[in-house]
Amino acid sequence: MRFFLCIIGLLAASFFVQEFIPAFEWAYAARLLIVHITFLAVAVAVPFPAMLTFAMITGFLWDARYHMPLYLPDAIGGVLTQAELPFGFTIFIFGLTGALIQGVRPLFRRGRWELPVLMIGICTSLALLIEYLVISFHRGGLEIPPEFWWKLLMTGLFSALVSPFLLLLLSRLASRTRYRLRTEGLKRRHNYDGDAL
Repeated sequence: MRFFLCIIGLLAASFFVQEFIPAFEWAYAARLLIVHITFLAVAVAVPFPAMLTFAMITGFLWDARYHMPLYLPDAIGGVLTQAELPFGFTIFIFGLTGALIQGVRPLFRRGRWELPVLMIGICTSLALLIEYLVISFHRGGLEIPPEFWWKLLMTGLFSALVSPFLLLLLSRLASRTRYRLRTEGLKRRHNYDGDAL
């Protein structure tokens, strides 16, 4: 229980830190999406039902903070309010990327971080791509400039570079709170005859 309370605190801290991270203009205006990276690092460390719960919490808080309605003038002088992404759509994106990264959770639990780190970068870029495609569909046209692909690539690289530090932090939190993050007994011991002990 203490581990999950620490995760909630870590996710809350990621929202605070996200406010102070600027876009990197030299990297095609890519951003370090620390909230997404933190969620994906958490998603690889917790069971599937807990991941869905954190996806709902994180997606709701992200939409509550960053959901931007558009104010359009109406024909009769009023104002129509609409948003390019519906409120709650980020919950779906977090749930989808969290479900994808759950596939590499057994590797993470064995202490193999290579593929989880790569998947965190891919899933962060995938979340941005899904948002862009939905916004393009809402606008009624699909134009993908080459700079957008570079921005996705740079965002994925930033995510993959930062994620080992968050995975290490989660491992330390798990050991401090006595949460069993790694599985034991996965390797079979053999004697010289080849028979399992």
